[in-house]
Amino acid sequence: MSRLPHFFQILGNVIRNYGDYVQGRLVYLAFFSVLGILVPYTSFSWLSILLTLLLLGFIIFRHHFSLIVLSLFTLFFFMCLFILIDSTNQTTLAPTTKTIKAEIVDSPDINGDKFSVIVNTSQNEKLLMVYYIQTELEKIQLSQSVQMGLVCTFNGTLKKPQVSRNPYSFDYQKYLYAQQIHWIFEANTLTPEKCFLQKKWSLGRWLLKIREAGIHQIDSHFDGSTAGIIQALIYGERTNIENEIVNSYQSLGLIHLLAISGLHVSLMTGMFYFLCIRFGVTRESTSILLLCLLPAYIVIAGGSPSVIRSVLMCMLLFASILWWKKGSMLDVISFVFIFMLAINPYFLFNIGFQLSFMVSASLILSSKAIFKHYSNTLASLFAVSFLSQIASLLILLYHFFEFSLLSLPLNMLYVPLYSMIILPFALFTVVLLGVFEPIGEMFATILTWLLELLNHVTVWFSQFSFSVLTLGKPGLVLMILYCGACFYFLICWERKKVLFQRALLAPIVVLLLHIITPYINPYGEVTMIDVGQGDSIYIELPFRKGVYLIDTGGTIPFEQEQWKIRRNQFSTAQNIIIPFLKAKGIRSIDKLIVTHGDQDHIGGAQGLLEDIRIKEIVLGKNKNDASQEKNLKKLAAKKGIPVHIVEHGQKWKEGDSIFYILAPKGNELKENNNSVVIYTKLGGLNWLFTGDIEKDVELNLIKTYKNLRVDVLKVGHHGSKTSSTQEFIQFINPKIALIPVGVNNRFNHPHPDVIDLLKKEKIKVYRTDKDGAIQFRYFKKSGTFMQTIP
Repeated sequence: MSRLPHFFQILGNVIRNYGDYVQGRLVYLAFFSVLGILVPYTSFSWLSILLTLLLLGFIIFRHHFSLIVLSLFTLFFFMCLFILIDSTNQTTLAPTTKTIKAEIVDSPDINGDKFSVIVNTSQNEKLLMVYYIQTELEKIQLSQSVQMGLVCTFNGTLKKPQVSRNPYSFDYQKYLYAQQIHWIFEANTLTPEKCFLQKKWSLGRWLLKIREAGIHQIDSHFDGSTAGIIQALIYGERTNIENEIVNSYQSLGLIHLLAISGLHVSLMTGMFYFLCIRFGVTRESTSILLLCLLPAYIVIAGGSPSVIRSVLMCMLLFASILWWKKGSMLDVISFVFIFMLAINPYFLFNIGFQLSFMVSASLILSSKAIFKHYSNTLASLFAVSFLSQIASLLILLYHFFEFSLLSLPLNMLYVPLYSMIILPFALFTVVLLGVFEPIGEMFATILTWLLELLNHVTVWFSQFSFSVLTLGKPGLVLMILYCGACFYFLICWERKKVLFQRALLAPIVVLLLHIITPYINPYGEVTMIDVGQGDSIYIELPFRKGVYLIDTGGTIPFEQEQWKIRRNQFSTAQNIIIPFLKAKGIRSIDKLIVTHGDQDHIGGAQGLLEDIRIKEIVLGKNKNDASQEKNLKKLAAKKGIPVHIVEHGQKWKEGDSIFYILAPKGNELKENNNSVVIYTKLGGLNWLFTGDIEKDVELNLIKTYKNLRVDVLKVGHHGSKTSSTQEFIQFINPKIALIPVGVNNRFNHPHPDVIDLLKKEKIKVYRTDKDGAIQFRYFKKSGTFMQTIP
C-alpha cells in the first residue's frame, strides 16, 4: 500500500507533462470520439463529416493547430476501434447446435414460469438461456439450487432474439447484440443435480456473490415493489418493481431515482467518507481506501453505464485531490467519457449513458456560471432541476416520445426526499437487518410504509392526463433545432443577459413547432401494425385531418396458476400500439373502428381507452353483442365517448377521402361475418379492409357492388381457407394483399391454398409474420410500401 501513492504521483507527473496542453480541452476530444463511432455505425456518415468540419473550424478559430491533430487522431482511433470490435462481434455457434456446456455467470431471474440467465459457453460465447418451468415444486427447487458458478450441460434449441417488428418499437436483438449476445438458448430441461460448481476463484465472481446475497437478503425482509425499490437504490436491480410503478416514475420523469446514478454514488461515498473520519481515519487513508473500494461497487451495483461513470469520476477526483492537485471537473468527465467509449463503444447507444453524461456535463458547465447566482436553497434546487430538464429533453423525446409537465416540481420534491431520507434510511435498515435483525425489522416496517405511501402518491400523480405531453420522436431537423435552442438558452442564462426571458422562448418555439409539424405534413400513411395473431391498422390522413385505428389486436387470456403469472403481462395495447402512437405524437384518435367482437380484434381496446383519448368508437350493427363489445360500450359510456353503430350503405368524408361502409347488414349469423368492411381511396389506390369476413359476405359483396375494384386488399380472417375465395379475388382483382398473422400461430394461418391462389393471380403479398409491420406512405396520388423487417 505504501507504494501506491508513489505510483499515482508518477502517473500524475506523466499526465501533467503530456496533458497540460489539452487541459480544459478534453471536451473536444470527447466530441470526436462520438463522431468516430457514428461514422461507421450510421448511414449518416455525411452528417458526421459535416459536424467534424464544423468542429474543426471552431477549433482553428479558437485554439492551436496541435489540437486539430489530436482531434483527428481521436476520430481515426475510434473509427478503427469500433470497426474492429463490431467486426469481431459475431457468433461462433452453428444454428443447429442442440447441446451446450456453459457456466452460469449472472444471477438467475425467475419470472413466473420463465427462468432466464446469462451463461458463458465453453467456446467463450455468451448466451441468454431460457427455460420454462413445469411445476411449482420445480420453481422452488431452481430458486434454491441454481447459482452463479454452476457449470451445466444443457439440451435445447438456439433461437434468434426478436427483432423490431414495428416502427419505433424496442429492438431486442440490437439490445442483446450490444452485450455481445447473439442467441437465446431455449433449454428442454434444467437439472441442477447434473451441474457442478466451478472451483476457480475470481474477484469478479466473489463480488457478484455479494451482490446476489444482498438482493436475496432484501427479498427475505421486504415484499413486492418495496423490495424492488430498495434493491434498485443499493444494487441497481429493479426487476421486482411492479410495471405500474415503473411506468408512473417514467412518465413523471422520475425514473432516474430508481437507478443508481451519480447522486446515489456521491451520497454513499460521502456517507462512507464521513463515517471513516468520525472513527478517526485520516482523510488521506480514507481517500485511498475509497479508491480501492469504489471499483468493487461497480460490480456490486450491476455495472450500468451511469454507475461506471459515477464511480470513475469519484475516483479521479480523489486521485486529483491527493496527488495531482489540479484539473477541472469538465476534464474529469470528458476523460471518463472517452475512457468508457474506448472500453465499450456500444455504451454510446445506451440511454442511461446518454442521460448520465448529458445531465452531469450540463451541471458541471453551469456550476460556476449559473448556480453561483442562487444563494437560496430552494432557488438552487429549482435551477438544478430546471437545467436537468433542459439537458435531458431531447434524449427523452428521442427515446420515449414524451415528457412530463410535472417533472420539474416533482423532481424538486422527490430528489431531496430520496437523497436525504429514503436512500440513507434504506442503507441503514439493510445494514441493521444484517447486524441485529429484530431492531432492523422495526425499521423495515417503517420503510415499507413510507415507500408504499410514496408509490401510491406517484401513481396518483401519473393518472392526471395533463401531466404528460406526447410530442413524438423528433426527426433530424427538429433534433438540430432542439440542440440549438437549448444551447442558446443556456448561454443566455449563463451570461445573465437581459434577453434571458426571451431566450426561454427558443426551446418553447421548437416545442410548438414539434407539436404542429404533423399538421403541416402533406404525407398520409396506412400501417398494418404487427400485433401477432390479430388485426390493427393505422390510418393517418395528410395534414393529420383524420387519425383512425381499425381494430386493436389482443391476446387470448388463459387462466393460470398463481405461480405461473409473470410480473408484467403482455398487452397489445400497452406493448405495441400505444408506443407506436406516441412515437408519432398521437394524443387522440378520431375514430376507433372495431370490426367485430373477437378477442384478436377488440382485445386491446380497453387498454387503449385508458391511455389515449378516443373521440369516437365505431362498431358494426349485429343481432347480439359479444361480451367484449358490451364491456367496451360500458367503458365508453363511463368515459363519455360516443359509440356509433354502422351498417352497409353509410359513409363519412374527411378532406378528399371518403370512407364507405360495405358491411355488415346486421342480420349475419356468424361473428366473423358481422365484421365492418370499409372501402376507401388513399394515395391513388383503392383499399378494402375486410375484418374477418368469410365466404358468404364475400359473395354478397360481389352481388351488391357490381363495380367493386380493389388495388389493396386486407385479406379476410388472416388468410384462413374460409375466406378469400377464387371468385372473390378474381372479381375485385387486387394488386396487393395484406395479411395480418402471427409467427408460428396455432391456427396455421395463412392457409397454403390462399397463398397459392394469390400467387397464381400474381398478387404481391405482404404478411406481418415475415415482414413485420407494413407501412404505406403517400403524397397525393402516389405512395410507397415499406416492410419493417427487410
